[in-house]
Amino acid sequence: MTRIYTRSGDQGKTGLANGSRLAKNDPLFEVIGDIDELNAQLGMVRAVNQQADIDKQLSQIQHKLFDLGAQVAQYKANNVDGDDISTVENWIDYWQRQLPELKQFILPAGTLAGSSAHLARSICRRAERKAWQASVNHELEAEIMQFLNRLSDYLFVLARVLNQGNEVFWQAQ
Repeated sequence: MTRIYTRSGDQGKTGLANGSRLAKNDPLFEVIGDIDELNAQLGMVRAVNQQADIDKQLSQIQHKLFDLGAQVAQYKANNVDGDDISTVENWIDYWQRQLPELKQFILPAGTLAGSSAHLARSICRRAERKAWQASVNHELEAEIMQFLNRLSDYLFVLARVLNQGNEVFWQAQ
C-alpha cells in the first residue's frame, strides 16, 4: 500500500476484493465495519489485560477476524472453518471450568478489562446480526455467522474471567 487515500469512494461506492463495487451503505459493508470495530475493541481488551494466555488467545482471534473480514469482502472463501469454531469452543470450556456457576444475570460492568470484553461481546453480536442480514442478498458461508456467534459466547465468559469475581449482578428495580 503506497497511498492511504484513493478518492475512489468519494461518490458513495467502494470496492470488494473481487473487483465489484457496491454502495457504501450496503449491508455487506456494515458487517465488514462491525468486524473491524470488534477487532479494534479487542485491541483495547488486550491493552488492559494482564494475562499472557488470554493475550495469546485474543491475538489469534484478531488475526482470524482479519481473515473473516477478507472472507466477507469476497477476497477468499473459507478463511474461517469448523476448526476455528472448535478452537473457540475449547477456550470457552477451559475458562468456564474455572468460573463459579452463574445463577443470575450480570450487567456489562466490573473491571476495565471485563467491561472492555463486554463491549467487544456486544459489538460481536451486532456483527453477527449484520452478517445474517447481509446473507439475504450476498453469499456468506454459514461458518462466518457461527464463528461470530461462538466468539460472542467466548467474550462473555472472558469478561467474567477478567472481572476476577467483581461481577455486577442485575437486580430488578
